[in-house]
Amino acid sequence: HAMSRRASVSVLQFALVCLFAFGCAGYHVGPVTKRNFKSIAVPMFRNMTLHPQIEAQISNAIIQRLQQDGSLRIESEPRADVVLKGSITKYNRQALRSLRTDTGVPREYEITITVRFEVTDRRTGETVLRLTEVEGKSDVFIGEDQQSAEEQVLPLIADDIGKRVAGLLVESWQ
Repeated sequence: HAMSRRASVSVLQFALVCLFAFGCAGYHVGPVTKRNFKSIAVPMFRNMTLHPQIEAQISNAIIQRLQQDGSLRIESEPRADVVLKGSITKYNRQALRSLRTDTGVPREYEITITVRFEVTDRRTGETVLRLTEVEGKSDVFIGEDQQSAEEQVLPLIADDIGKRVAGLLVESWQ
């Protein structure tokens, strides 16, 4: 009886060694997505703010960041595995500092743009990344021409948003 007990312990040990040795055989190091997505579509974001024409810059910045990352190919909506749809929900300008000589006139502002987006599997309709809110912000010094000063920082804010959105996508699928 002692012999068969020893034999079954040995079989168990052998099974455990095999499990530990080969259990990780399918493991890969690097950007391997859990899901089988190879391409993404990014239709133009909807602009729900009163600030005109920022949707193109935001959408393009997200596409550029995804292209730089390279883990998903950018495709048209009918050909993509997943679709990222979003909207620009807020454009906020907040005064940070004013000139000492004229305290009523703020000269440094923080501009914050908020977007909401979600990603769905185009083939199944399944939500792949639920509705997520992301903010991009930048400080701007405004001289005489407030509008052109804001337009100069818009690409920086758009790139900030693009970086955050692309980062969330890549993180969520690893």
